[in-house]
Amino acid sequence: MKRSGIARMGIAAAACSAALMLSLSGCLPNETQSTPSFSNAGYVCELSTLEVYYHNVARAEQQANGMFAWFFENGYKQIWFEYSGVVEMGIDVSRMSISGPDSSNVVSVTLPAAEVLNVDVDESSISDPVIETGFMTGFTTEEKTEVLGNAQNDMRAAAEQDDTLKSQARERAKSMLESYIKNVGKLAGQEYTVKWVDAA
Repeated sequence: MKRSGIARMGIAAAACSAALMLSLSGCLPNETQSTPSFSNAGYVCELSTLEVYYHNVARAEQQANGMFAWFFENGYKQIWFEYSGVVEMGIDVSRMSISGPDSSNVVSVTLPAAEVLNVDVDESSISDPVIETGFMTGFTTEEKTEVLGNAQNDMRAAAEQDDTLKSQARERAKSMLESYIKNVGKLAGQEYTVKWVDAA
């Protein structure tokens, strides 16, 4: 499996700006609101999700078996194909929370570690499979689907072990959330400081 890079960074930056504008418009304090609302922080956090393209190879092999297997290769089969996939890495918004500001204008943000949120296959990228079989042996549609599913599980497992990518995703979320919170403070005529708390 080969990682080809983070997708749509420019688009994500533009989306971030749009999200901040939208969120701020929904959080503008009025005369009766003593504490500003950060109700759109989850939306901002979701926009920080990283999308990483992977190039992956799906393969499966079964050795010959049974009588005369050495001659007819009865039961032998192998399949191999390539495809691209997208891994989304980000923050589970349900585990993120914001409290404050306190008397010192400190806003506390409880933030979990980044994790794999989703894995998708780009079906248009799936190559024609290379298939080798022995005597009276073949692959069923169900077996081909299972091969792809196993490859997807391997892709997810590899992404979940990528601590560098997880760190980038979390730092990205922190940066966007901090900008959002400080701008809400400016609209309230206050200067907020963000305190980060690791989720249990």
